[in-house]
Amino acid sequence: MSADSGLTFWLDYVESRGGLWESAGDSTIVMIPPQLQRRLELPEEFAVTEHPDVAREDHVTLLGAGHPLLTAAAEDVLSADDAGVLVLTTPAGRPPDDHRLLAKARDQFPVEHGRIDASGPAERALRQVLRVGALVTYTASADEVFHERAECWVDVPTRRELPGPAAAEMRRYAGGGHVPAGPPDLAAVPAAVARAHRLLEEKFSERCQALAAGSARVAAAEELARTTKYYAEALASLARRQATAAADRQALLAARADAVRAEEQRRLAEIEEKYAARHDIRPFRLHLLLVPVLRLPVDVLRGARRFPLVLDWMLPAGAFAPLNCPGCGADTARWPLAAAKTGLGCASCLAAPAGEPDAPAATAPAAPASAGAAPPAPAGRAHAARTTAGPPETPPAAGVTGGPGSGRSEASSRAPAGQARGAGTTAGAGKGRADGGGQRPGRPAAPPRRPAAARPVPPAAKKKRPGAQAVSAAGDKLAMEFWSVTAQANARALRRLCTPDTPAAAVIRLFGADGPLVAVGLAADEGPQSLTSVSEVFGDGELAGTGGYLSTSRADYTYLLRWHPQTRLVSEVLPFGAWVSDRLPAAVWMYGPGAQRMFRGLPEPDAELDPVAARLWRKGLPVHGLPVTVRCLTAWWRIGDGPGLLDRYRPSVLAAAVHRMVGHRAGQAGTTHDAIADWYKVASADTRAVTPLLQSRLRLTQAQPW
Repeated sequence: MSADSGLTFWLDYVESRGGLWESAGDSTIVMIPPQLQRRLELPEEFAVTEHPDVAREDHVTLLGAGHPLLTAAAEDVLSADDAGVLVLTTPAGRPPDDHRLLAKARDQFPVEHGRIDASGPAERALRQVLRVGALVTYTASADEVFHERAECWVDVPTRRELPGPAAAEMRRYAGGGHVPAGPPDLAAVPAAVARAHRLLEEKFSERCQALAAGSARVAAAEELARTTKYYAEALASLARRQATAAADRQALLAARADAVRAEEQRRLAEIEEKYAARHDIRPFRLHLLLVPVLRLPVDVLRGARRFPLVLDWMLPAGAFAPLNCPGCGADTARWPLAAAKTGLGCASCLAAPAGEPDAPAATAPAAPASAGAAPPAPAGRAHAARTTAGPPETPPAAGVTGGPGSGRSEASSRAPAGQARGAGTTAGAGKGRADGGGQRPGRPAAPPRRPAAARPVPPAAKKKRPGAQAVSAAGDKLAMEFWSVTAQANARALRRLCTPDTPAAAVIRLFGADGPLVAVGLAADEGPQSLTSVSEVFGDGELAGTGGYLSTSRADYTYLLRWHPQTRLVSEVLPFGAWVSDRLPAAVWMYGPGAQRMFRGLPEPDAELDPVAARLWRKGLPVHGLPVTVRCLTAWWRIGDGPGLLDRYRPSVLAAAVHRMVGHRAGQAGTTHDAIADWYKVASADTRAVTPLLQSRLRLTQAQPW
């Protein structure tokens, strides 16, 4: 019996529910507990096997892939909560001494133009690692569905995926350990969870496309060819009849030809959708592991210059934890460190042009002060600070953190966020001028330049993608202004901060100035008092994200503003605390005090809803929550005034078709034609028929998912 077989899984499942089993050669005798007997309708004693020949000869049950018992057990396991915090046990072997650790550090983190030296003895500490398990369902076509169990191990402080060998070693210790004595610091966990989701999404999107490029694509091409040939022959036949028909039949045959062309377009779109590759990630495990480490403080030496670092040797993994570049936050496994005259960085950030307003010279990270602390978060890709009504007394140096909760470090005071707009503008206006123009320390003065008005600006430079530092500064300023205006209940000013025809504008249309607060789950009597902000942008053409915590007198609510880096206008307000794309996380990723209000208990909209919008609000909200429902309303309001739609189609059919199109592109489960039509109590054939017309008006794409 294979250790990874379905029979092994089912026997473990029965044993975990109080059952017993005993091997009887090629078959297995199972004693089923009473509760499983009633649920699975099985006798008390049950014989199973995974060998087809044994099942035929001995008349025992063949338990293989696709068997209903396996499916029922898998659903039961997946529906159970498997989340918690665990301190891993320290391996029994003797840990490496400081000299061996230093040698291993030099091997794993080579430094160009520099050398790593120990600056103190190694100390024992704990480091946070996130273990995420998920069931991935690939749909290559309507007839080809595959399932895969996947895991992602993410180092929380750096948000880097652990290498395969390190994750495999730590998996051996994940079954043991103990619960920590006190509550862990969860400040850095939401960003790590979002990173894990993105890693899974990227990995399995590529795999899904590879599956779709195989036999499913061949079958799609064949069916498209057959369909095109069929309708071409039908149109040719009508053309021949029309050529010889009497004058009074010409109009009838022309109308029939138009109907055939419309039917052809509908059928071709249906075939494309049938063979459209997609995947669904269903998380079933979320473990925060506190890993015992040996924390080694080191200095990177270049001549008389010293650049401090802190390295963590993960004892269960037998390897160092990932390390981000102190200058730009890049992965040092891809971009090795280099000790320059101006600071410690990597080939990615040290190669930046001298005149570019990049991040200041990296300051050495301070040694973490608490268990689970680690080297700093990426400074070039993300920026985090606790923002209150006034600017902080001392701006944090790039790369300096105080532990895993540094993304939410408290500033000197707390005050209502409604006063933050002016303070944030003042702080942003003075940034970069204290050192006489933003020149990096240690660099020679740049030669004098012509005035800006006299220098020609190349067209490419005007459209240059903003750097991480610029995105970080713009995101922090935008978040402060957006939530300050929200606290002031200024709906007109809020609309000026939002892109028209986007979900951000839709929530303001629904709830007025309280729309952003409703979108992140705040109760009616709560108001924001302070906030955190972390900004990031992943690629050209993508929306930037600024997320963090919105704090009230009762709780901290996670939020995410998605905005355009060029216009700096908000497109979407989401209840997630880290970055997402056009594909929204499943409902299970919504957590915190406002998660339940995403599905029920919301206030009634202030806006008057037309029949389609009313059905989207009433039917879509309980299924996929407020984020998807607002996207559906945004899409409908873009075309809702179009002529003829409500005259030709029932409102429920239009609502179901819009919900399916938007929900499918948002990556939500249960968005097939049949499932959505059943929820709206309409025929799936009607939603399929209207979908090409709606798509021709909406033109939904990955960049325009609403």
